[in-house]
Amino acid sequence: MRHSRQLEKESTIPTTTLEVGSEDWPQTFETQNCLFRSLKINIEMPSYEPIRKDSLSSEDDQPSERTLADSENEFLQKKEYDLEDRYLKKKSAPGWLTGRNVFYFHGMIILLYTLIFSAGWYKVSMSKNEGQFLVHSPANVAIEMEKKTIYAKFEAKNPYKGHPSEALDHAWHQLFVNSNIRVSAEDLAKINRTSVPINDEKGGYYAIPDVYHQLHCLKYLRQVLYGDYYDIKHPDTKTIHIDHCIDSLRQNIMCKGDVTLLTFSWDPKDRAPKPNFELEHQCVDWEKLDDWAKTQRFDIFDETTLQHPTLGPSFPAAEYNATGRVPGHPDFRPNHYHGQDADDLHGHGGR
Repeated sequence: MRHSRQLEKESTIPTTTLEVGSEDWPQTFETQNCLFRSLKINIEMPSYEPIRKDSLSSEDDQPSERTLADSENEFLQKKEYDLEDRYLKKKSAPGWLTGRNVFYFHGMIILLYTLIFSAGWYKVSMSKNEGQFLVHSPANVAIEMEKKTIYAKFEAKNPYKGHPSEALDHAWHQLFVNSNIRVSAEDLAKINRTSVPINDEKGGYYAIPDVYHQLHCLKYLRQVLYGDYYDIKHPDTKTIHIDHCIDSLRQNIMCKGDVTLLTFSWDPKDRAPKPNFELEHQCVDWEKLDDWAKTQRFDIFDETTLQHPTLGPSFPAAEYNATGRVPGHPDFRPNHYHGQDADDLHGHGGR
Protein backbone atom coordinates (compact mmCIF):
# COMPACT_ATOMS: atom_id res chain seq x y z
CA MET A 1 0.00 0.00 0.00
CA ARG A 2 1.10 3.53 -0.68
CA HIS A 3 0.88 4.37 2.99
CA SER A 4 3.25 1.53 3.96
CA ARG A 5 5.65 2.38 1.20
CA GLN A 6 5.64 5.96 2.21
CA LEU A 7 6.37 5.05 5.85
CA GLU A 8 9.35 2.95 4.77
CA LYS A 9 10.71 5.81 2.78
CA GLU A 10 13.32 7.75 4.78
CA SER A 11 12.99 11.47 4.98
CA THR A 12 14.59 14.24 6.94
CA ILE A 13 12.81 16.82 9.08
CA PRO A 14 14.34 20.23 8.60
CA THR A 15 16.13 21.31 11.75
CA THR A 16 15.85 24.73 13.32
CA THR A 17 18.30 26.16 15.84
CA LEU A 18 16.50 27.42 18.97
CA GLU A 19 18.08 29.31 21.81
CA VAL A 20 16.70 29.07 25.33
CA GLY A 21 14.86 32.27 26.17
CA SER A 22 14.53 33.41 22.54
CA GLU A 23 11.20 34.47 21.07
CA ASP A 24 10.89 31.19 19.14
CA TRP A 25 11.48 29.12 22.31
CA PRO A 26 8.22 27.48 23.52
CA GLN A 27 6.90 29.12 26.64
CA THR A 28 4.69 26.37 28.05
CA PHE A 29 5.73 23.06 29.63
CA GLU A 30 3.57 21.01 27.27
CA THR A 31 5.00 22.71 24.21
CA GLN A 32 8.58 22.23 25.48
CA ASN A 33 7.85 18.57 26.23
CA CYS A 34 6.53 18.01 22.71
CA LEU A 35 9.66 19.67 21.33
CA PHE A 36 11.98 17.42 23.35
CA ARG A 37 10.06 14.35 22.33
CA SER A 38 10.21 15.30 18.67
CA LEU A 39 13.96 15.86 19.02
CA LYS A 40 14.35 12.45 20.64
CA ILE A 41 12.39 10.81 17.83
CA ASN A 42 14.54 12.61 15.30
CA ILE A 43 17.69 11.19 16.92
CA GLU A 44 16.67 7.68 17.94
CA MET A 45 14.20 6.57 15.24
CA PRO A 46 13.85 7.04 11.52
CA SER A 47 12.15 10.29 10.64
CA TYR A 48 9.05 10.42 8.43
CA GLU A 49 7.00 13.04 6.69
CA PRO A 50 3.37 13.61 7.65
CA ILE A 51 0.96 11.81 5.31
CA ARG A 52 -1.62 13.94 3.58
CA LYS A 53 -5.18 12.72 3.48
CA ASP A 54 -5.42 13.09 -0.26
CA SER A 55 -2.50 10.73 -0.74
CA LEU A 56 -4.27 7.82 0.93
CA SER A 57 -6.37 5.44 -1.14
CA SER A 58 -9.05 4.84 1.47
CA GLU A 59 -10.09 5.71 4.99
CA ASP A 60 -8.99 2.24 6.17
CA ASP A 61 -5.46 2.99 5.07
CA GLN A 62 -5.31 6.27 7.04
CA PRO A 63 -3.40 5.83 10.33
CA SER A 64 -5.02 7.61 13.22
CA GLU A 65 -3.10 10.05 15.42
CA ARG A 66 -3.68 7.69 18.39
CA THR A 67 -2.07 4.76 16.51
CA LEU A 68 1.02 6.80 15.63
CA ALA A 69 1.33 8.14 19.19
CA ASP A 70 1.07 4.64 20.67
CA SER A 71 3.72 3.31 18.29
CA GLU A 72 5.95 6.21 19.12
CA ASN A 73 5.60 5.70 22.89
CA GLU A 74 6.15 1.95 22.62
CA PHE A 75 9.30 2.46 20.58
CA LEU A 76 10.70 5.06 22.98
CA GLN A 77 9.95 2.95 26.05
CA LYS A 78 11.63 -0.08 24.46
CA LYS A 79 14.74 1.96 23.65
CA GLU A 80 14.85 3.37 27.19
CA TYR A 81 14.46 -0.08 28.75
CA ASP A 82 17.19 -1.49 26.51
CA LEU A 83 19.58 1.30 27.45
CA GLU A 84 18.80 0.98 31.18
CA ASP A 85 19.21 -2.79 31.06
CA ARG A 86 22.62 -2.51 29.37
CA TYR A 87 23.72 0.13 31.92
CA LEU A 88 22.70 -1.96 34.90
CA LYS A 89 24.46 -5.03 33.51
CA LYS A 90 27.68 -3.05 33.21
CA LYS A 91 27.39 -1.62 36.73
CA SER A 92 26.15 -4.72 38.53
CA ALA A 93 28.58 -6.72 40.71
CA PRO A 94 29.93 -10.11 39.64
CA GLY A 95 27.73 -13.09 40.38
CA TRP A 96 29.81 -14.23 43.37
CA LEU A 97 29.56 -10.80 45.07
CA THR A 98 25.92 -11.03 46.08
CA GLY A 99 23.92 -11.78 49.20
CA ARG A 100 25.90 -13.37 52.01
CA ASN A 101 29.12 -13.19 49.98
CA VAL A 102 29.02 -9.40 50.22
CA PHE A 103 29.01 -9.64 54.01
CA TYR A 104 31.96 -12.03 54.02
CA PHE A 105 33.87 -9.91 51.52
CA HIS A 106 33.52 -6.74 53.58
CA GLY A 107 34.34 -8.64 56.75
CA MET A 108 37.58 -9.88 55.22
CA ILE A 109 38.49 -6.36 54.09
CA ILE A 110 37.85 -4.97 57.60
CA LEU A 111 39.88 -7.79 59.19
CA LEU A 112 42.76 -7.21 56.76
CA TYR A 113 42.89 -3.49 57.49
CA THR A 114 42.68 -4.19 61.24
CA LEU A 115 45.65 -6.57 61.07
CA ILE A 116 47.68 -4.12 59.00
CA PHE A 117 46.90 -1.28 61.40
CA SER A 118 47.69 -3.40 64.48
CA ALA A 119 51.00 -4.60 63.05
CA GLY A 120 51.97 -1.05 62.12
CA TRP A 121 50.98 0.32 65.51
CA TYR A 122 52.94 -2.42 67.32
CA LYS A 123 56.03 -1.82 65.19
CA VAL A 124 55.87 1.95 65.72
CA SER A 125 55.25 1.65 69.47
CA MET A 126 58.08 -0.86 69.90
CA SER A 127 60.51 1.20 67.87
CA LYS A 128 59.48 4.34 69.73
CA ASN A 129 59.91 2.61 73.12
CA GLU A 130 63.28 1.12 72.11
CA GLY A 131 64.40 4.40 70.60
CA GLN A 132 64.33 6.24 73.92
CA PHE A 133 67.06 3.98 75.36
CA LEU A 134 70.74 4.19 74.47
CA VAL A 135 71.51 0.74 75.91
CA HIS A 136 69.45 -2.31 75.04
CA SER A 137 67.77 -4.45 77.69
CA PRO A 138 64.81 -6.80 77.30
CA ALA A 139 63.41 -5.07 80.39
CA ASN A 140 63.08 -1.80 78.45
CA VAL A 141 59.59 -2.86 77.44
CA ALA A 142 58.55 -2.69 81.09
CA ILE A 143 59.89 0.81 81.75
CA GLU A 144 57.09 3.24 82.45
CA MET A 145 57.68 6.56 84.15
CA GLU A 146 55.43 7.98 86.85
CA LYS A 147 55.35 10.82 89.33
CA LYS A 148 56.01 9.62 92.85
CA THR A 149 56.59 11.40 96.14
CA ILE A 150 59.61 10.11 98.05
CA TYR A 151 59.24 10.46 101.82
CA ALA A 152 62.78 10.69 103.20
CA LYS A 153 62.38 12.73 106.36
CA PHE A 154 64.40 11.57 109.34
CA GLU A 155 61.25 10.56 111.20
CA ALA A 156 59.64 8.81 108.20
CA LYS A 157 58.86 5.10 108.64
CA ASN A 158 58.56 2.25 106.13
CA PRO A 159 59.10 -1.56 106.10
CA TYR A 160 62.76 -1.23 105.02
CA LYS A 161 63.92 1.18 107.67
CA GLY A 162 64.89 0.71 111.33
CA HIS A 163 66.59 -1.79 113.57
CA PRO A 164 66.89 -5.40 112.34
CA SER A 165 63.88 -7.62 112.78
CA GLU A 166 62.36 -10.64 111.08
CA ALA A 167 59.70 -8.53 109.39
CA LEU A 168 62.25 -6.01 108.15
CA ASP A 169 64.55 -8.73 106.80
CA HIS A 170 61.59 -10.33 105.07
CA ALA A 171 60.67 -7.03 103.39
CA TRP A 172 64.22 -6.63 102.07
CA HIS A 173 64.34 -10.23 100.92
CA GLN A 174 61.17 -9.79 98.86
CA LEU A 175 62.90 -7.14 96.78
CA PHE A 176 65.16 -9.82 95.28
CA VAL A 177 62.71 -12.61 94.54
CA ASN A 178 62.64 -11.82 90.81
CA SER A 179 66.23 -10.71 90.37
CA ASN A 180 67.63 -13.77 88.56
CA ILE A 181 66.36 -13.79 84.98
CA ARG A 182 67.07 -15.61 81.73
CA VAL A 183 67.84 -13.64 78.59
CA SER A 184 68.34 -14.63 74.96
CA ALA A 185 71.47 -14.78 72.84
CA GLU A 186 69.99 -11.95 70.78
CA ASP A 187 69.74 -9.74 73.87
CA LEU A 188 73.40 -10.36 74.67
CA ALA A 189 74.47 -9.73 71.07
CA LYS A 190 72.83 -6.30 71.16
CA ILE A 191 75.10 -5.26 74.04
CA ASN A 192 78.12 -7.18 72.74
CA ARG A 193 78.31 -9.42 75.81
CA THR A 194 78.29 -13.11 76.70
CA SER A 195 77.00 -14.81 79.83
CA VAL A 196 76.72 -18.15 81.61
CA PRO A 197 74.26 -20.54 79.92
CA ILE A 198 71.23 -21.88 81.80
CA ASN A 199 71.21 -25.65 81.43
CA ASP A 200 67.54 -26.45 81.95
CA GLU A 201 65.12 -27.25 79.11
CA LYS A 202 64.18 -23.58 78.59
CA GLY A 203 67.79 -22.55 78.01
CA GLY A 204 68.88 -18.94 77.69
CA TYR A 205 71.57 -17.10 79.63
CA TYR A 206 71.92 -15.86 83.19
CA ALA A 207 71.50 -12.13 83.89
CA ILE A 208 70.41 -9.74 86.64
CA PRO A 209 68.99 -6.27 85.94
CA ASP A 210 71.51 -3.97 87.62
CA VAL A 211 68.88 -2.28 89.76
CA TYR A 212 68.77 -5.49 91.83
CA HIS A 213 72.54 -5.42 92.24
CA GLN A 214 72.33 -1.83 93.50
CA LEU A 215 69.68 -2.89 96.00
CA HIS A 216 71.95 -5.76 97.05
CA CYS A 217 74.71 -3.25 97.80
CA LEU A 218 72.37 -1.19 99.93
CA LYS A 219 71.26 -4.29 101.77
CA TYR A 220 74.84 -5.36 102.42
CA LEU A 221 75.85 -1.92 103.72
CA ARG A 222 72.87 -2.03 106.05
CA GLN A 223 73.90 -5.48 107.29
CA VAL A 224 77.43 -4.20 107.92
CA LEU A 225 75.94 -1.35 109.95
CA TYR A 226 74.34 -3.98 112.16
CA GLY A 227 77.32 -6.37 111.90
CA ASP A 228 76.81 -8.05 115.25
CA TYR A 229 73.23 -8.95 114.43
CA TYR A 230 74.17 -10.39 111.03
CA ASP A 231 77.40 -12.05 112.25
CA ILE A 232 79.75 -10.44 109.75
CA LYS A 233 83.30 -11.60 110.70
CA HIS A 234 85.43 -11.32 107.58
CA PRO A 235 87.18 -7.95 107.84
CA ASP A 236 89.29 -8.30 104.68
CA THR A 237 86.49 -9.25 102.32
CA LYS A 238 84.14 -6.94 104.21
CA THR A 239 86.27 -3.90 103.44
CA ILE A 240 86.60 -4.76 99.77
CA HIS A 241 82.89 -5.45 99.48
CA ILE A 242 81.93 -2.23 101.27
CA ASP A 243 84.23 -0.18 99.07
CA HIS A 244 82.81 -1.82 95.95
CA CYS A 245 79.23 -1.14 96.99
CA ILE A 246 79.80 2.48 97.96
CA ASP A 247 81.53 3.30 94.70
CA SER A 248 79.03 1.36 92.63
CA LEU A 249 76.17 3.32 94.18
CA ARG A 250 78.04 6.58 93.71
CA GLN A 251 78.48 5.95 90.00
CA ASN A 252 74.89 4.87 89.49
CA ILE A 253 73.50 7.87 91.39
CA MET A 254 75.58 10.20 89.24
CA CYS A 255 74.58 8.23 86.14
CA LYS A 256 70.87 8.73 86.80
CA GLY A 257 71.36 12.39 87.64
CA ASP A 258 68.09 13.08 89.43
CA VAL A 259 67.51 16.83 89.07
CA THR A 260 64.42 17.08 91.27
CA LEU A 261 64.63 20.34 93.19
CA LEU A 262 65.33 20.05 96.91
CA THR A 263 63.76 23.09 98.56
CA PHE A 264 64.34 24.72 101.95
CA SER A 265 62.46 26.45 104.74
CA TRP A 266 63.33 28.39 107.89
CA ASP A 267 63.39 26.85 111.34
CA PRO A 268 62.59 29.29 114.15
CA LYS A 269 65.23 27.62 116.34
CA ASP A 270 68.03 27.29 113.78
CA ARG A 271 69.47 29.97 111.51
CA ALA A 272 70.42 27.42 108.83
CA PRO A 273 67.76 26.64 106.13
CA LYS A 274 66.20 23.20 106.53
CA PRO A 275 65.76 20.95 103.46
CA ASN A 276 62.39 19.47 102.59
CA PHE A 277 62.94 15.74 102.00
CA GLU A 278 59.41 15.03 100.77
CA LEU A 279 59.83 15.51 97.05
CA GLU A 280 57.91 14.48 93.95
CA HIS A 281 60.23 12.63 91.56
CA GLN A 282 60.04 11.15 88.10
CA CYS A 283 60.32 7.44 88.84
CA VAL A 284 60.21 4.11 87.09
CA ASP A 285 57.07 2.17 87.98
CA TRP A 286 58.80 -0.40 90.20
CA GLU A 287 55.89 -2.83 90.37
CA LYS A 288 55.62 -2.99 86.59
CA LEU A 289 59.37 -3.60 86.23
CA ASP A 290 59.43 -6.24 88.97
CA ASP A 291 56.37 -7.95 87.46
CA TRP A 292 58.19 -8.18 84.12
CA ALA A 293 61.25 -9.72 85.84
CA LYS A 294 58.93 -12.27 87.42
CA THR A 295 57.99 -13.56 83.96
CA GLN A 296 61.68 -14.15 83.14
CA ARG A 297 63.04 -15.44 86.44
CA PHE A 298 64.46 -18.87 87.19
CA ASP A 299 65.57 -20.69 90.35
CA ILE A 300 69.32 -20.52 90.89
CA PHE A 301 69.03 -23.25 93.55
CA ASP A 302 67.69 -25.68 90.98
CA GLU A 303 70.93 -27.56 90.39
CA THR A 304 70.06 -28.22 86.74
CA THR A 305 70.20 -24.51 85.88
CA LEU A 306 73.68 -23.20 86.76
CA GLN A 307 76.53 -25.70 86.66
CA HIS A 308 80.20 -24.87 86.55
CA PRO A 309 81.98 -26.83 83.78
CA THR A 310 84.27 -28.57 86.30
CA LEU A 311 83.08 -27.70 89.82
CA GLY A 312 79.45 -28.74 89.61
CA PRO A 313 76.29 -26.86 90.71
CA SER A 314 76.87 -23.19 91.46
CA PHE A 315 74.37 -23.05 94.33
CA PRO A 316 73.96 -26.48 95.97
CA ALA A 317 70.51 -26.43 97.55
CA ALA A 318 71.34 -28.98 100.25
CA GLU A 319 74.36 -27.07 101.49
CA TYR A 320 72.53 -23.74 101.46
CA ASN A 321 69.56 -25.17 103.35
CA ALA A 322 71.89 -26.72 105.95
CA THR A 323 74.22 -23.77 106.55
CA GLY A 324 72.60 -20.70 105.05
CA ARG A 325 75.86 -20.04 103.21
CA VAL A 326 76.97 -20.40 99.62
CA PRO A 327 80.43 -21.92 98.93
CA GLY A 328 82.81 -19.37 97.46
CA HIS A 329 80.78 -16.42 98.76
CA PRO A 330 82.07 -15.65 102.28
CA ASP A 331 80.14 -12.36 102.42
CA PHE A 332 76.87 -14.01 101.48
CA ARG A 333 74.36 -13.33 104.28
CA PRO A 334 71.00 -15.06 104.41
CA ASN A 335 68.05 -13.30 105.93
CA HIS A 336 67.02 -14.37 109.42
CA TYR A 337 63.46 -14.78 108.19
CA HIS A 338 62.21 -16.24 104.94
CA GLY A 339 58.67 -17.29 105.79
CA GLN A 340 56.98 -20.26 104.18
CA ASP A 341 56.56 -18.77 100.70
CA ALA A 342 58.50 -20.80 98.12
CA ASP A 343 59.36 -17.55 96.38
CA ASP A 344 61.30 -16.51 99.48
CA LEU A 345 63.52 -19.58 99.22
CA HIS A 346 64.08 -19.42 95.48
CA GLY A 347 64.75 -15.77 94.90
CA HIS A 348 68.07 -14.01 95.21
CA GLY A 349 68.86 -16.13 98.26
CA GLY A 350 69.10 -13.09 100.52
CA ARG A 351 71.94 -11.53 98.57
